Amino acid sequence: MSSLNIQWTRGKPFGILALLTGFAILTQIPMIYHAQMVIQVLKSGYLPAYIVIIVAAVFIITNAEMVLYEALLIRLRSYDLKDYRAPFLSSSIISILYFVTYFVVFAIANGLELFGLQDPVAQYAICQMISLIIIMVLAFWYNKKQTKVLELL
Repeated sequence: MSSLNIQWTRGKPFGILALLTGFAILTQIPMIYHAQMVIQVLKSGYLPAYIVIIVAAVFIITNAEMVLYEALLIRLRSYDLKDYRAPFLSSSIISILYFVTYFVVFAIANGLELFGLQDPVAQYAICQMISLIIIMVLAFWYNKKQTKVLELL
């Protein structure tokens, strides 16, 4: 998960990981609706690719939430497993960033003529992958920043 792994050294937080995975799954509901109604992915013949993209997005979002969760633990100076501020903040921040980046990428790409010529699954994959890369970079950047703060203490 992250380079610091605070919670994993203090005790295995499988409950926190399950909670974050559940939030990651919930973030896919608007994207699935968008892909089916707006991009009309199901009318193409690539249903397995569509499902793989959704599953991959859940794993990446969970990882981003876990990385941000550990950075927030440093920020909040709380390493208690019963303190649920960090996981809820982490999932909220990642979800908002993910929704914003996905729809901004879609709006920008939708204005390009070449994007409209792509298969609907490819359009969906492009929007998903760009937004997932952005949230991962931001989560790891913030984690790295907080790790440096911890090292200075």
